[in-house]
Amino acid sequence: MTYSVNLLKLFFRRSDHLFKLNEAERIKNVYNLLFFLLLLTILTYVWTSWIGLGTDPVSANMSDFNRIDYEFRKTWFLIGRVAYSLVFFIFILYISSFFFWLFNNVSYKKLMIVQMNVLLLMLLERITWIPLMVYAGLDWYVSPFSFGIITSYFTSQDWIIYFFGAISIFQLFIVWYQVKCISYMSSTKIGWIWTGAVIWHLVIWAGTAALSYYDLFILYLIR
Repeated sequence: MTYSVNLLKLFFRRSDHLFKLNEAERIKNVYNLLFFLLLLTILTYVWTSWIGLGTDPVSANMSDFNRIDYEFRKTWFLIGRVAYSLVFFIFILYISSFFFWLFNNVSYKKLMIVQMNVLLLMLLERITWIPLMVYAGLDWYVSPFSFGIITSYFTSQDWIIYFFGAISIFQLFIVWYQVKCISYMSSTKIGWIWTGAVIWHLVIWAGTAALSYYDLFILYLIR
């Protein structure tokens, strides 16, 4: 059986297309979608960087720099965001798929296709940050879709705010979506799938918080 990947149908008609994906002996349209997602990931990060999202480390003490130095810092920041988008793309599609493949008897390639929809959801979340930044002046970690804005009322610890800011409605839906897809294709007990998915995302959220917390130190290090 040959299955041609259609991410929208896999998302909105999940059971039907998971059945076809699970039974497929040959899968088509994978490389076209990989190229499309790679391009979309880079453009999303370039766009968010262009409007100033996450540029706090660059803008800090900007009065101490002349225009050439400041523009040079902005250019390096943009290059860094492009590099980060490539790492993000590889991590979500390949490394996350490898993690789930280790503990579930599902084809790595089929897990990667599920992760394609996960990547789309993550990019959609980042696009929602744009109007929040432009019109409300809210950074990603205090998005109303995340727990960061609530956490900021209880603590001033940046790392804790970043951590809970990384936990959003989108992220919780992604965990649920991964569990549903993997449990459909795998004979692993659903309790273990939930455990693995939650632990994996806790690691990702903690890593996101750490990267955000040390952004300024990393920027000074590479200067």
